[in-house]
Amino acid sequence: MTDSSSPPPARWMLSLRTQLILGFILIDLLAGIVCAAVIIVKARHAALIEMKVSVRLAEMLVAESVRLTEPHTPADRLLNTLAQQLGFIRHVRFAVFDANQQEILVDRALATDQLREREPAPAWFVSLIAPPAERHQMPIIAQHRKIGTVFIIEAPQDEVAEVWEDMSALAMIAFVANLAILGMLYLTFGRILVPLTRLSLGLSDLERQNFATRVAEPRIRELAEIVRRFNHLATALGETHGENRRLNQRLINLQDEERRRIALDLHDEFGPCFFGLSASLRRLRTIPASLRQPDNSKAVEMLSEQTNLMAEIIERMRVANRGILTSLRPMALGHVSLQRVLEILIADLAKLHAGISISLNAQDLQYSYSEPIDLTVYRCVQESVTNAIRHSTASTITIELYETEDTQQNAKYKKCLHLIVQDSGEGITDDIQAGFGLSGMKERIDALGGVWALANRNGFGARVCVILPI
Repeated sequence: MTDSSSPPPARWMLSLRTQLILGFILIDLLAGIVCAAVIIVKARHAALIEMKVSVRLAEMLVAESVRLTEPHTPADRLLNTLAQQLGFIRHVRFAVFDANQQEILVDRALATDQLREREPAPAWFVSLIAPPAERHQMPIIAQHRKIGTVFIIEAPQDEVAEVWEDMSALAMIAFVANLAILGMLYLTFGRILVPLTRLSLGLSDLERQNFATRVAEPRIRELAEIVRRFNHLATALGETHGENRRLNQRLINLQDEERRRIALDLHDEFGPCFFGLSASLRRLRTIPASLRQPDNSKAVEMLSEQTNLMAEIIERMRVANRGILTSLRPMALGHVSLQRVLEILIADLAKLHAGISISLNAQDLQYSYSEPIDLTVYRCVQESVTNAIRHSTASTITIELYETEDTQQNAKYKKCLHLIVQDSGEGITDDIQAGFGLSGMKERIDALGGVWALANRNGFGARVCVILPI
């Protein structure tokens, strides 16, 4: 039966497929950030090395050009030649001055920079990659005199633009590849999670008390185990539901049987008593008139006879009332010890069946084990002894009740109460069917987590064994 008060599922809750996809995207983003950080660190280091190498190459070019120049070459021609040659070196810029500090070439763009088609990188990316630009000053010495100065200025923009272009291409490829992977994962997860959807539908069927529902086992080992357990659960719930229906029907039958028995007892026991009391009262009404006569001895004798009869009837009613109350619930239970309650029960049964010896052997019992356990033990003894008296030719019935303790660590119950009722009768037949008494006894024991067994003794007689955890 569904619980109408249960809250509806939250709207913000995402499906398992969506959560898996989001998890993959998060991991992918983290991996991309890590890769980008590694690339930036490596590119920054590479740009720094490129700058140092380019500066060193420019210095070597200047020195070698001066060394190879003819001795009588004019200074202005040499400086112009140097400016043209230096323009082909990457990652650096130059400023050439003559001996009078007159500018010949100031911050002229490199020829390679002018010819390239590469777009410049964004300023924020340049700030991440480009190392701090340094300015190097190199004097130009020809024929043992200074004819000018070359200023070499580091220019990492081209190197940074190249890294930006490579990273942009790599990011685009990774984006397209991840989109394709996400699409495949979406389809794959959808196919893998189909058993969970079926399992959810199966749980909905169970909630609607459709215990015949079953889910086909998938080919995924973990999910197959879950589905297998679900099917077992559905089977167990179906059996339990059927058992509950049978128990409810049996409870109704037991209530009707109990009412019928009580009505029959009231009719059989109290009906004749009330009739006898009514007859005695009618006769007692005639006694006052007889007492006025001179000879009233007969009236006195009738008075004594009727009062004695009424006393007997009242005693029968008291005994019958006690029997009915005891059958409903033992009056002494909770007021005296369990052992004393059983002794009273056995004494009453022994009075009713004087030809049968009924004995109780109880050892080291507690005063009480809680009302459910005490009442269960009482009913089991009552039902077992009554069955032995009714359905066998037993001459002796023995009852044993004692505690046991299991000291093992993996023991299911540390302490148990054992009850054994055995008789010397003919035993039980193979085709015996449990009636209301045995069924009720079994239900009481099962409700307390205990076990019971009914079998023939070795040799002769029947044996009832009950074990209750305490």
